[in-house]
Amino acid sequence: MTFTANVKAGPLTLIPEVRFDNTSKSDMFVDGNNNFTTGASQFVLAAVYAF
Repeated sequence: MTFTANVKAGPLTLIPEVRFDNTSKSDMFVDGNNNFTTGASQFVLAAVYAF
């Protein structure tokens, strides 16, 4: 599941994105303690300047 948006401020556009991954396999992702887990989440922020 991914959530994204466009936030415009003049010629600058910020595009934040939050992503949640989930699986039934227990060895697909690794958590902060290097243990296997069934889910993961990510956050990305893009900045686009139009001129």
